[in-house]
Parts: sequence; structure tokens; C-alpha cells
Amino acid sequence: MRLAIIIPAYNEEGTISGVIKKAKKYGTIIVVNDASKDGTENVAKKSGAYVITHSKNKGLGGALRTGFQYAVGKNFDAVVTLDADGQHDPEDIPKFLNKLNESYEFVLGERNLSKYPLVKKVGNFFLNNLTNLIAGTSLKDTESGFRAFKTSALKRLKLKAMRYEIAAEIISEIGKNKLKSCNVKVASPRYRKGVGFFDGVKNFIYLLKK
Repeated sequence: MRLAIIIPAYNEEGTISGVIKKAKKYGTIIVVNDASKDGTENVAKKSGAYVITHSKNKGLGGALRTGFQYAVGKNFDAVVTLDADGQHDPEDIPKFLNKLNESYEFVLGERNLSKYPLVKKVGNFFLNNLTNLIAGTSLKDTESGFRAFKTSALKRLKLKAMRYEIAAEIISEIGKNKLKSCNVKVASPRYRKGVGFFDGVKNFIYLLKK
């Protein structure tokens, strides 16, 4: 299986090398450098990644869509997305591939949130349920950025979101297209403050407007 591992990155020169070095044994690394102001681009290239650089910041959604377009155009069989900040362990990638080989079309990583702040856990619980309600899915941890798609399924998704709303939009499209999906439990080696509660609310509102 030809696997594209897409890593959206913005000012992650301190962590991205470690992520790439652990992930590249599983597939081709595609870093989408979203107009970083630090050395993310050079560090990623030196670590063995193919780097696509945006001249202007397009947000998480824009970076992921750039990566998806590249992977589809190069006829990869499957795509995995993970974050550049080290909060995902690339050693979990085989769990996703095993599920794709079992005929699942979309696999979502379910993080262990036990060490996360209470407000994060509560927000995740409610937003997860609301997202599933709207999307007609039954997935856990819908805000997770660690996911895998069969490219044939990815081609069917109509993604337009530019920023964090991409997480909810992906789940919405999974439900709309009735793709065979499941979760796998993944490690959460570090907590990084990223998508906050209000970002999650924005994601929910975005879904209501779709």
C-alpha cells in the first residue's frame, strides 16, 4: 500500500524533525508548510520530507486540502494525517493501516484524554456528540487530527473549510457519503494547547451552516 503521510505545519521547527523521523518508515512524508516564519521548511526537508510551502498562511484546513490534493494527484493508495507538534505518536500508524486493510475507508484516532484539562475533556464530550448527531456518525474524538483515509474515499469528500473547521467537516462528509469508518485508540504522548472549546463551537456552527 502506497501511503502518503500528510503533516500540516506552522512554526514547528522544534518538533517536526522528530515526527518525520519516526513516521517516514511507514510511507512518504508530505509536509505542508503553511507560511511558517521559522525554520520549519528547512528542518522538514533535511529530515527527509517532501515539502509544499504556502506563500500565505491558509490555516489548518487549507494546509490539509493542499496535502490531500497532492496525494490524490500522485495516486497514493491511502493517506494518514498527523500533527507536527509531537502530540501524536507515528508508531501508531500501523493500527490505522490494519483497519484500512480490513475494508474500512476512514479511521479516526481516539486519544486518551485522561490527563487533559477538565474543560478540554468536557468540551470534547459535548462537541463530539453534537458533531455525530449532525453528521449521522458514531465516531469518538471527532476533533482528533490523527486519521487515515483510503484515497478512493478521500476523492469523494467535498472539503472547503480553511481553518480548524476542517475536523468537523471531514466527519460530516464521512457521514454524508456513508463511508465505512471506525476508531483506533492512539497514544497521547504530550498535551499541546491547540483547538480550544470556542474553536470547537465554531466547528459546530460551521456544520449547521453546511
